[in-house]
Amino acid sequence: MSKFFSKVFSNSFWLVLLSLLIKIPIFFTKHLQEDSFITWRVAKNLLNYGVIGFNGDERISASTTHLYVLVSAFFQMIFGEQFIYPVLIFSCILFAVGSIWLGKILFPHDVLKRGFFVLLLNMSPPAVAASCLGMEYGILFFLYSGLIYFGIFRVKKWAYFLFPILLLWTRIDTSIFLGVFFLADLFIKRKINIPFILGGIAGVISVVGFNYLYFGELVNHTITAKKIAYKNLTPNNNLDYLLYQWAYYGGLIKMHSLSTFLIFIGFLGFLGFAAFKIVKERSKTPFRTKVILIAILIFALTKITLFSFMKAYFDWYYWLPRVFLFAVILYYLLNFVPLRKRLLIPSIFVFFLGLYFFQLLQSYTIGYMEETQRVQIAKDIQRENTSIHQSILLEPAGKIPFFTGLYTYDEVGLVNKRINDEMLKDESYWWMNSVRDFEPDFVLTIVTKPGGSYYQMKPQDHRYFDDHYKFVKSYPIAEIHQNAPKVLRWIYGIRPIGKDYYLYKKR
Repeated sequence: MSKFFSKVFSNSFWLVLLSLLIKIPIFFTKHLQEDSFITWRVAKNLLNYGVIGFNGDERISASTTHLYVLVSAFFQMIFGEQFIYPVLIFSCILFAVGSIWLGKILFPHDVLKRGFFVLLLNMSPPAVAASCLGMEYGILFFLYSGLIYFGIFRVKKWAYFLFPILLLWTRIDTSIFLGVFFLADLFIKRKINIPFILGGIAGVISVVGFNYLYFGELVNHTITAKKIAYKNLTPNNNLDYLLYQWAYYGGLIKMHSLSTFLIFIGFLGFLGFAAFKIVKERSKTPFRTKVILIAILIFALTKITLFSFMKAYFDWYYWLPRVFLFAVILYYLLNFVPLRKRLLIPSIFVFFLGLYFFQLLQSYTIGYMEETQRVQIAKDIQRENTSIHQSILLEPAGKIPFFTGLYTYDEVGLVNKRINDEMLKDESYWWMNSVRDFEPDFVLTIVTKPGGSYYQMKPQDHRYFDDHYKFVKSYPIAEIHQNAPKVLRWIYGIRPIGKDYYLYKKR
């Protein structure tokens, strides 16, 4: 059996194929991250209008990633409306290749352990999310691993220059990763790496320069919009709240509670023990590999801590840091646990299989909810034969604008700066002022109907809204939960997800 696995694992093609087969069941859950549709619409807009934007010929950096916009545009040009699954498969392949490169660093001579490392890492929940849910993180992991493998491990000068540029064009916050690994490279070589510095400088100058010359701004508009829209998002600045958020986003358990925090602390304790054993042991792990593993660990914990304490409350920011934490744990389990391979590997496999089914069930839970609500809303609006010449005011700006093609005003202002202008002019009544000024053909509210603490209105605003808009349909989340398959009803009972929506149309 070992000979069979060694023969299969020695061939990268079979390893990539096996990793891809692991991910395919996730596609059937229809779980796709909402923000991926923002990038995909920007890519569609580039093809249709020749402009990087969201609404026709209006330039705006509505997507956080320039490189993935170009990749998505290429897939839409080749596959048309059926591009989504090809681009997801491409993302999974890139993630698998990145995990193989990482495996070659950690297990350069043990083909069997390397193969199981690759498969088990691809089964972990954050790896599934990063490669299957439509965001740019499959590409990003490929580039992260490429820099570590070809640069830090194999010392290729071209890698030190090329990968920083590609990383910064994928996401500007990859500067954290570049900073950590620049220090790791300095620690290994004991001298300044000039190509690494030049690659970082070229990446920053080219991205910032492009943003300024093309969009008239130094950073992506999404950063500016979130700063304006979310400044009062979390008024609770207590230390216990911030620590709970840190554990919520750093771990896998999506509950904001003391138990989640304690479990995460326990996990970090085990991680610290594993790191100590790896560093202390002298024969199993070469010096360069130890530095890479510690750098991976430092990057992951630094990003999780910085982003959670800066209130970056979006789960996808934390996918790849969690992947790297799993990589360190896997290395320890496969190399340091004193059990024979015939006992050790099946035990680890069963544990990771449980984690995989946990993610599969979670994706089914989210995918069902979104397919029966947001996608259904898009289908209902599409019956009006919508186009870019009609408009909608809503939140969020992902699936519904993508499928309906409507000109979009979103409540955060990610895809339309005019919303942010309204927020700056009137912090309390910006939403109603936007309805008056822009006169959208459709209005979709979330959680509540217009009025109340969020959609604030003056007395005369109620009359205006009733005169100009008619209520079309509500989409209560409780009804979706009640009509879900039995297993999902049970999960929704433990952890309800989703919110109510209310659709209005201009009279």
